Amino acid sequence: MTYTSTLAATLLATVAATSIHAAGYVTAPAPVAHRDQPLEAHIWYPAQDDGAEIKVGKNGVFKGETVSAGATAKVGTYPLVVLSHGSGGNAPNLAWLAASLADQGMIVIAANHPGTTSADSYPEQTLKMWQRPADQSALIDLAEAGLPNGIKADTARVGSVGFSLGGYTALATAGARISKDDYVSYCDEYAGKMDCSWFQNANIDFDTIDQAKYEQSNRDPRVKVVVAIDPAVSQAYQADSLAAMSIPTQIINLGEEGKIPAAVRGETFINELPNAQIDFVTHANHFSFLGECTMKGPYLLKMVGEDPICSETGNRSRSDIHEELKGRITGFLHGNF
Repeated sequence: MTYTSTLAATLLATVAATSIHAAGYVTAPAPVAHRDQPLEAHIWYPAQDDGAEIKVGKNGVFKGETVSAGATAKVGTYPLVVLSHGSGGNAPNLAWLAASLADQGMIVIAANHPGTTSADSYPEQTLKMWQRPADQSALIDLAEAGLPNGIKADTARVGSVGFSLGGYTALATAGARISKDDYVSYCDEYAGKMDCSWFQNANIDFDTIDQAKYEQSNRDPRVKVVVAIDPAVSQAYQADSLAAMSIPTQIINLGEEGKIPAAVRGETFINELPNAQIDFVTHANHFSFLGECTMKGPYLLKMVGEDPICSETGNRSRSDIHEELKGRITGFLHGNF
């Protein structure tokens, strides 16, 4: 386990913030054997200047990110990153990170995970943990089969990146397994907190969880590097599965060391990983990883009784937090592809 220095993180953030062209952006269907219909893959990539400028992820709450829709890909083969959103989130909302990674020479593919995405999020579907890493493997399959617009991915260099439940997803693609009994025990101890309260308010009976599937390995050997931000189910990872994860792994927690919520606390399991580092983004909170909010965003959320997902913990702006995150993630990926 290692910790990156503040100076290194600052330098990396400076590198990540420097971009010349807007990232290219297209969507394509991705067949998945375990779903009733294909996923819609959102693809960001290094692009030429012949696309149409649009905003991805823009709505009343979020500003969205400028991309170059339909642009021709730059000549070359680039490493691939599969990106996974959190519970109740969506792929377009992470365009701020995906476009930045594309500007730094990577191809990023993400999809909305049915049953755990915006306007389609249910506790009973969330517990089907094995479906999300299978989605990510399907996105890698899509890249191997061939991408549109001349996009060429180097599938010998694949990174898996995710936030919250997507952080679990990223770790699962690298071989991390979870324990049903440990998760149930955690929710007994932390009743009413974060993920547990959601399941408990929905009267979910944990005994109905398919233990064999819940605890199975979802490792995809094509994944060579992992970044997990505020990874979910942090209290339930099986130690032997973590010990077997030899690939470079970065855990990022949003907040101060020692003050991270138990549900996503990387310190709980970081020492079990043989080739990992943990970074803390100070004066940030769990929602800081979501897109930048509009001026009206907080008021719209309050009107409908939603969580204060536009609020920050301290005086740092979300854009400033995002620049640090871009630097840390970009630097780690480039250093380990």
